[in-house]
Amino acid sequence: MPPAIELQILRAGDGQYYPKQGETVAVHYTVSLSNGKEVDNTYKRGQPFRFKVSSGQVVKGWDEAVKQLSVGEKASCVFPSSYAYSGKGFPGLIPPRSDLRVTLELVSITKED
Repeated sequence: MPPAIELQILRAGDGQYYPKQGETVAVHYTVSLSNGKEVDNTYKRGQPFRFKVSSGQVVKGWDEAVKQLSVGEKASCVFPSSYAYSGKGFPGLIPPRSDLRVTLELVSITKED
């Protein structure tokens, strides 16, 4: 079994609303390689990233991490490569078999009807 993600809470959220499968979340994040090189940052773009939870839109680490956060919560995470881009990497940005360091902030959840 591959290792689980590491997650450390940096700021508590509301403690009430946690994302569920099929809901759309908005998150701010920074992603760095294990050597500290930043590869992506939504704060710099000024626009949170949106995705539907547990729908296959993102790598496994994102789904596993965001389901542990309540609205407003911010965490530091490490996604092992098996929960990120594994052996294929993300050409031009993330080398194969790279662990990722992610700071993740759950901005909002859109409830599905």
